Amino acid sequence: MKEQMTSLISFYINKEVFAFDTLKVRNILEFGQFTKVPNVKEYLLGVINLHGNIIPITDLRMMMGVKSIENTQDTSIIVVSDDGKADSLIGFVVDGVKEVFDIDTTALQDSVFNGNSGLINAFTGSIYRGKDFIHVIDLIECVQEVEK
Repeated sequence: MKEQMTSLISFYINKEVFAFDTLKVRNILEFGQFTKVPNVKEYLLGVINLHGNIIPITDLRMMMGVKSIENTQDTSIIVVSDDGKADSLIGFVVDGVKEVFDIDTTALQDSVFNGNSGLINAFTGSIYRGKDFIHVIDLIECVQEVEK
């Protein structure tokens, strides 16, 4: 079987490790000021202006059902685009960014959480790396949930 390498960016949510495909990540920002938007879902925190683009900021921790959320100096916003277009940028707030690493996609195992993980219904898969069990989030599913 031929190796297929991909790059992932891992991050923390409630001391658990998750990851996005780095090809979808556009920026990593410090958690900071944003403008609130009235009458939106609780996990939609507001919007920011990033290089002339208005980007919605979503708390991925709330989407995943984390009850007590505390922002620290490590709290970050990962700005992603599921289709590469500037008008589809979304910022996801996480507890902290861990690292970028390459994996062989054949090592990615089907996730045991599909359909049973709160607001995020799908993971691309899971991988064991070092001492961490990392769940790779299906970014398309995640963005569709925000856009509902």
